[in-house]
Amino acid sequence: MKKALIVALLLVCSKLTAQNWSTTNIQYLYGSSFNKLIGEKQLSNAPMQTLTFEHAQGWEYGRHFFFVDMTSGDFSNGKNYLNYGEWIPKLSLSKVSQADLSWGFIKDITLAGEINQGDDFRVYNLGFGIDVALVGFDFFELSLYRRKDNFNEATFQLAAAWKSRFELLLHGLVFEGFFDYYGTDFGREIISQPRLLVQTIPNVHVGIELYYYVSSARAWRSAIEEITPQLMVKWTW
Repeated sequence: MKKALIVALLLVCSKLTAQNWSTTNIQYLYGSSFNKLIGEKQLSNAPMQTLTFEHAQGWEYGRHFFFVDMTSGDFSNGKNYLNYGEWIPKLSLSKVSQADLSWGFIKDITLAGEINQGDDFRVYNLGFGIDVALVGFDFFELSLYRRKDNFNEATFQLAAAWKSRFELLLHGLVFEGFFDYYGTDFGREIISQPRLLVQTIPNVHVGIELYYYVSSARAWRSAIEEITPQLMVKWTW
């Protein structure tokens, strides 16, 4: 699985020079009442700040997306900061095969990979995705992966990502985010961060992002549920 993932990612890297489009943004997020977080990092009704760099790019046979989070808070492991990043390349099977793979609400099928890396955490995913045609959405993606992280046996991950733009009272609104549902040795976990943003000045949006995390009970702890709103500012270019 790892060899196949590496081959796919190398193919992506070899084609990135044929760029069709790209978008980049920086985000600042602040939440004041975090109690528990993913990855066993804990806070006690405490604030957390995150600075995020995101970039997405399309090329001749697919696209890729990555982000890096730099987060500050008083964590239970004694650290005052956490670093985390993800890279998600996708190959368009219709473009590679030069065949029309659209059918009904399915626009395209992709070969999808994902690498997640934190201070003490890593994930390798490989699977397939579909690009879904939904009215009012810039994009809506679904992916199903074989997931392997450094804490659990190989399992699965179902992922969704979306973006929709619309007008309300003469303001441009953006509804975007992601949803991940995956297995662990002890059950299931969900993490989702939907956000609703309003444009203030050109290329700058402000609004709310909801941090939602649920984890099954384990032998040494009860189930975790974290639902915390965060203020957000996003600058895109």
